[in-house]
Amino acid sequence: MMAQEVVQDSLQPPDPLAATWRSALLPGWGQIYQERLVNGAVFYASSAHFYYQTLYRLHQYNKHEASVFLKKSLRNLGFAAFFHISAVLDAAYVGFTQRPPGWQGHLLGDKPLKSPWGATLRSAILPGWGQIYNETYWKALLYFGIDSYLIYKIYEADQNYKDSGIGKFRDRRSRYSWYFGLAYLVTMMDAHVGAYLYKFEKAMSLAVKPVIIEKNPGLCIRVCF
Repeated sequence: MMAQEVVQDSLQPPDPLAATWRSALLPGWGQIYQERLVNGAVFYASSAHFYYQTLYRLHQYNKHEASVFLKKSLRNLGFAAFFHISAVLDAAYVGFTQRPPGWQGHLLGDKPLKSPWGATLRSAILPGWGQIYNETYWKALLYFGIDSYLIYKIYEADQNYKDSGIGKFRDRRSRYSWYFGLAYLVTMMDAHVGAYLYKFEKAMSLAVKPVIIEKNPGLCIRVCF
């Protein structure tokens, strides 16, 4: 007796509470968790920009003691808080009212179980995050370590150049910047491809397998195009 087995992944719709607290910790994280990538990128970029401007203007105020910088710092903090709170409310609203399905696929289907662009965006925000999303943890540690090391070398060369004015440090900074740019692209490309190949080996092991139905042996064959 022949039988056909359809295997689906066990992914569930994103948990609303999980999406909410993620955006509370990092604006846009909840939206990315819900696989609303554009929304997540907007909230993340906007909040990061205004938080940076807040700290930068505060640094200028501490350095020059001019009240204009303090006012600018507080204004930017207000914008940052607005986008941060909006990200939390947006993640909660969509999660509790619309129940976004997230990225659902079939183990033996044409659609991958993981979102390739979701993995890419994660690694663009934080090198290695896309690999964690793909559950390749050793790759996440490797890419995070390489990118962090190159960032440190860029910073070190930049500080040495500013302190000494020697040209070799400027050249070193440029060289490590190129290295980092290449490593950064490879990190995102690996996350993108890794999402397509997620559980690929398991799918192949399930493509042809023996089955027993009502004590009758058979062969289950699944071919996907």
